[in-house]
Amino acid sequence: MKELIAVIITLGLVALIVTQNTPENTSQTLPLLPSFALEDVAGFSVYIKDKPKLEAKRDGDKWLLVGRDTPTYLQTNVVSQLLYDLQTMQVKRIASRTPEKFSRFSVLDVQVILQDKEGKVLLSVFVGKPATDLTSTYIRLADENMVVTVDKVLTWQVKRTQDAWLEQEATTKDIPTE
Repeated sequence: MKELIAVIITLGLVALIVTQNTPENTSQTLPLLPSFALEDVAGFSVYIKDKPKLEAKRDGDKWLLVGRDTPTYLQTNVVSQLLYDLQTMQVKRIASRTPEKFSRFSVLDVQVILQDKEGKVLLSVFVGKPATDLTSTYIRLADENMVVTVDKVLTWQVKRTQDAWLEQEATTKDIPTE
């Protein structure tokens, strides 16, 4: 008798798990993200609350910080990683279509804009906080009225300090030789 009850409970739990993992009629049509070629990006900007935090333009293989009296370059690997992540990010799910809830995802303040040589916007996206799985990020496309999660961790990349973007000067110390 105990074995029969155990089998019934086990089958009930298995049925519950199977039905929860395969929901029916809950598929979403995920929005497509704008596509662009990395070599087409001639400039990018990071804005916080509509104020420019960082503006850079391509200078050959390097990235030049805009608005400085002396030429100041950004770390190429840092910029390349951000651009690659923005180019290859894929939508995982829609988090919200309600503008009143957008602040919950922190997708109102930090905006990244990529432009080509003519100034045409290739991508304009608001980057929010990391999603609950910590391997994706909440974003909102500037021309869309929805928040989605993408399969990249972007928050720390765009919120870094300006000094963390800059190329580090090679420093050498005089080391006494004996």
